[in-house]
Amino acid sequence: MALEQCYNKGCGLKFNTEENTDTSCQYHPGQPVFHDALKGWSCCSKRSTDFTEFLNFKGCTTGPHSNVKPPEPEKPPKDDTDSQEVIVVEAPKMRAPVPTAPAERPSQDEPMTQLKVTVAASLSAQLEKLKLEEKSQSDGEDAESKEVALGTKCTNSACTCTYMGPESNSEACQHHPGYPVFHEGMKFWSCCNRKTSDFDNFLNQEGCTTGKHVWVKSKEQLAAEAQCRVDWHQTGSTVCVSIFAKTADPQRSYFEANRVCLKVLVVFGKCNTIFQKTFLLSDVICPESSSVKMMGTKVEVNLKKAEPFSWRSLVLD
Repeated sequence: MALEQCYNKGCGLKFNTEENTDTSCQYHPGQPVFHDALKGWSCCSKRSTDFTEFLNFKGCTTGPHSNVKPPEPEKPPKDDTDSQEVIVVEAPKMRAPVPTAPAERPSQDEPMTQLKVTVAASLSAQLEKLKLEEKSQSDGEDAESKEVALGTKCTNSACTCTYMGPESNSEACQHHPGYPVFHEGMKFWSCCNRKTSDFDNFLNQEGCTTGKHVWVKSKEQLAAEAQCRVDWHQTGSTVCVSIFAKTADPQRSYFEANRVCLKVLVVFGKCNTIFQKTFLLSDVICPESSSVKMMGTKVEVNLKKAEPFSWRSLVLD
């Protein structure tokens, strides 16, 4: 008998309708919640900064599997009542600007200045808690040496397979090697760019790459997969660059800049994951007046503008 696909959130398994009982499925009845780089479900208190770990959260509710696909979100009706109306907008007449010689852009090879760092109380408390957790663990324990437990889910994105024994290692793993992107209401994977506005459709997208299952990630793999979200905003006199990295280590992180270049190295999390990036800024800053604030869930780099005008973009095109 052909197996049916379960569309309950957090499940994604296939099932036999004749064997479907009230305890067959473990799923999330709520909705996904994304706030301050944390990802979780509205129906339970589990939260994580890692998207793959969020996808692998076990459901908090037990019930039967469901083969009913969630409906597509309704699109608002198109209003054509004013489609024939023509609006003419004339640009205001302005005096021609007096031509001036463009200022010479400083060299990105100028000497770098280390930025002043301030550590928030929330981060200090998290780092202290992390030290206590590490101390309670046995010395020399390595994730790679642990035996894989039956029922362990593959950590590759979009793969729904579970470890059922050594034979599972020979199965093909269909997954997404890229990272999730959420932009202007659209959701997609960086590796295949299949966009959708519906979160359930995004979760159910079949992987675009075939490879081997990864049941437990090593510390080296976690460190190599650092994909921190970076946002920025500005005021009249400053530009703020936000790096969403939870529990960053102030002793091992490093921030430096010159007038047109910013370099950051953030070490964060239990596995000492590394995020490193160089920003070639679109305009000029005053590095000696710039600073960094490290908090529990993110790092804010506050750059002092050399001239008080609005930047068109953060980095040079």
